Amino acid sequence: MMDNDAHISRPPVAAFFDVEGTLLALPELPPGGPGPPLGRLWHPPVLAALHGHAARGHLVVLVTPSSAGAVAPVARELGAGAVLCARPRAPMAGQGKGYAARALLREHALLAADCYAYADEAADLPLLAEVGNPVVVGDDPVLLRHARRGNWARLPGPVPREM
Repeated sequence: MMDNDAHISRPPVAAFFDVEGTLLALPELPPGGPGPPLGRLWHPPVLAALHGHAARGHLVVLVTPSSAGAVAPVARELGAGAVLCARPRAPMAGQGKGYAARALLREHALLAADCYAYADEAADLPLLAEVGNPVVVGDDPVLLRHARRGNWARLPGPVPREM
């Protein structure tokens, strides 16, 4: 007799990464993208987390209020599986990030409880609230309160660097 569960595969996992201030130590992307080299702009602990998710076969999703053109160099360099970015009449900020994440989870039939999100500011709370494994990056007081209450993971924020 064959085990019926042998043919059921677990849905993949998504890892959402806020770009500005979380993955990159930039408050916003220039309209044409940051341009190479990106090395000094990466936030190492978040970049390491992204590579870890990619190595486990997770869907890496970049989330940004910038345009598709501005984030394209970053997405290309990282091999991101999806990008959630600003579109006409659909800003990618605040609750818009949460709605977009929820739509992607539904579209790919992903279990939110298994997914991750990394973000650095209170405006990203709707994104973090959509997943079972939110990670607060930095010291935003609003996010830290939620992190303490929800036992969320934390990573340090980027250290200011001289450019």
